[in-house]
This record gives sequence, C-alpha cells and structure tokens, in this order.
Amino acid sequence: MMWTRTFLGSIMLDKCIGFEKGKQVDLFYMWKKNKQENFVVDKAKSNEIPLEQANPITQNIIAKLSYPYQIFSTSASYQEVMDAYEQAMQQGQQQGFTPILVPSDDVLEEYLGILEDDNYSLEDILKTKLESGEELLKKYFAAYSEDIVDMEAFVGVFDDKPTAIDSFLAFQSFPSEKNIETILFHVPTTKPWELVAYVPFGGWNDCPRVEEMMAICKYWFEKYGAIPVTIAHDVMEMRVSTPVAKQDSLQVAKEHFAFAPDRVYQNTETETLAEVAACIAASKIWYFWWD
Repeated sequence: MMWTRTFLGSIMLDKCIGFEKGKQVDLFYMWKKNKQENFVVDKAKSNEIPLEQANPITQNIIAKLSYPYQIFSTSASYQEVMDAYEQAMQQGQQQGFTPILVPSDDVLEEYLGILEDDNYSLEDILKTKLESGEELLKKYFAAYSEDIVDMEAFVGVFDDKPTAIDSFLAFQSFPSEKNIETILFHVPTTKPWELVAYVPFGGWNDCPRVEEMMAICKYWFEKYGAIPVTIAHDVMEMRVSTPVAKQDSLQVAKEHFAFAPDRVYQNTETETLAEVAACIAASKIWYFWWD
C-alpha cells in the first residue's frame, strides 16, 4: 500500500510504503515550545462554516462518515472549538450522542476510503465481543519489553518539573497560530469507547486494530473515566476529569507505552516511563501518537 503521509501540523513528512521513517516534525515538542495562548472569543463572530465552504478533504470525510457535524474554519480559535465541543457534550448527554473532534486530515480521508473498499462494517464491529482491554495492554507490554535491554533504565527516574498537557494538539497547527479546519461530529453512541469504531483508524505498524482500541478505551473509561476527544489518522487524545494519582501514574504510563510505544520513544526527552508517569500525574489530557 503506497500513500502520502501528512503529519498534522507539520510542514512535510514522508512519501512511503508501510510508513517508512523520514524526516519528522514532532508536534508534541513544537507544542511545548509554542504553548497555546488564551484566546478571547468574539461571540458576535462565529467561525463555524457550512459544508460548501469547507475544503474538499473535510467534505469527503463528512460524506464517508455521515454523522451530524459542525465545521470550524482555520480562523476559529482553540477556545471557540473547545467551547463548541463542551456544548456538544452537554447536548449529547440529553440527546444520546457523543462528540468527537476530527481535523481535516488527508491521510484519514484516504484511510476511510480504503476501509470502504474493504467493506468495513460498523455494525459488525460493534457486535464484536471485546477482549479485556487490561489483558491486551499487559500482552502488548510484555511483547514490547522483549526488545528492552535495561528495563530499570527504561523505567528511569524523572526529577524535573513535569510537563502538564493542557490543550489538545490534533487540530492545532504549529508554528502557525491558526488551527486546522476541524469537524465536530455528533456521533450516535452513548458509549465513548465506540468512537474509535465510528471514526475508525489504526491497524498498521504498532497502532492497534479498531476492535483492540475499543477494548482498551472501554477499560480506560470504566477505570479512569477517559473519553476520546480528538481522532486523526495517527493521533488520539483522551480526557480524564482528574489526573491519575501519582502513586498510580507509573502503572498507567506502562499502559500508555503498551498502547502507543512512541509516546515514550518519540514524545519524551528522556525516553523513560518515569517522564510519562510525571506527565500523566499532572495532566487531564492523554496524548497518543503512532509513527
């Protein structure tokens, strides 16, 4: 399978077969250097746009998924998009849907087309008997651990001040202050873990298959109240109501590594679980990226 991989918020990435590694721009670290400023929202001016004004990628994603939606232009501030999301969360609790933010992503658009050609069936996926998400994560961690020569060093010690993730990155464009054109879908489910089936991605390289993602997201929802908020072709971000307790954060860091190994290998300065654990204990947002 040959396709062009465009990393969200970057200037350039790979043309590749099977996602061969090329020059990368690390969104997580660009965010750390360009922290989102607080935007003042002009209530008199909305940057929500109709379908005909959206770019072709956005239009195609909406056509393929066919859920109720709102579209926010690149002129929309981060706060405007998040205010709309929070409002949709409240509406969804009354009307029986769960919102998800999806940036205009050409690789996701292409992937949805591939799934369509492969006769992806949402109905069949939702009927799947899910494995234990906890057991899946244990299995993944054991498999990835086989390649770790010094587990003690990999766990590590992190004494620096932890970086708290305080904004969602998937629809932010760095170093530009504008956001990516973004779709707010009103997904017809009250089960947050099913969002990864309604907006499917994954099943390549270390990125779990949809059924596995559902199982893991269900486990995290039931244990931590974690809910997916953004989905792109290689990024998922979740939110918890309160950060994980410090004494539990290392175990959760192991689970995050098992789910997305590059959360440690490419999204930390020390490449240790301890750094991820410190971030988890300080953050309400969980960030996952797959190379």
